[in-house]
Amino acid sequence: MKYLTLILTLFTLMSCGNSKNASAMQNEKQTMNNISGKYQVSIIGTEDVSEYNLTIEFNDSIKTVSGFSGCNRFSGTYTLNGNTIKFGSLASTRMACMDSVNTIETKMLEALSNTNTINSENGSISLLKDNVNMLSTLQESSYRIEYTATSRGLFNQYIFENGKLSIQKDRTSTPTIKSCTKKEANAILEKIKVLDLEKITTLEAPTEKRFYDGAAIALLEITYLGKTYQTQQFDHGEPNEYIASLISTFLTLAEKQ
Repeated sequence: MKYLTLILTLFTLMSCGNSKNASAMQNEKQTMNNISGKYQVSIIGTEDVSEYNLTIEFNDSIKTVSGFSGCNRFSGTYTLNGNTIKFGSLASTRMACMDSVNTIETKMLEALSNTNTINSENGSISLLKDNVNMLSTLQESSYRIEYTATSRGLFNQYIFENGKLSIQKDRTSTPTIKSCTKKEANAILEKIKVLDLEKITTLEAPTEKRFYDGAAIALLEITYLGKTYQTQQFDHGEPNEYIASLISTFLTLAEKQ
């Protein structure tokens, strides 16, 4: 039986308003206390399995795990004591699928069955067996959003990542860092989820004031589930209506005192 490892991405979300230096965005290796959340499995071994929409979800309050392993749904329990984790027997539905999907499913379930250690470092969670890393995931609530507005006399850059909001108001200053609540982070996430992110890369700017210094040049970049999407340039303050609600919500949070 193969020894597999599950690497998960978790983000700590706190309350907006506390400012820190940018170096505070770095996370150190730590003992795990709560791993609740839903994750998408992206890699098993060196194979990209994102097309299979594999998921795993932890509920740390009652120590249950569930998810979709490619063909069937599974569920079970686990125990967590510091950095030691152990999964109990996993129950699964019994749908029949193609051999290729069954192979992926077997690998994922074996990963959970063989895991005995959990570590967290730099915002990632790793499930290990004999220190072999074999399976990676992305937390569904994780994302990065960056908005910049620049002109000859203006530089505004706002970046949200790992529950932190970085705010920089000129090119030479050190960014101010705010910590955000889960509610605030989820408000932005819900705006992202309703968008076809592939579509934002081809949106046309509704106005052209930036071409004669009538408006700053704006760009929006979103990284979600391992993929990055960037808009074309548009006038700051006048985005395409398709992304207007997202930008308004994000900038309102960024300017919140």
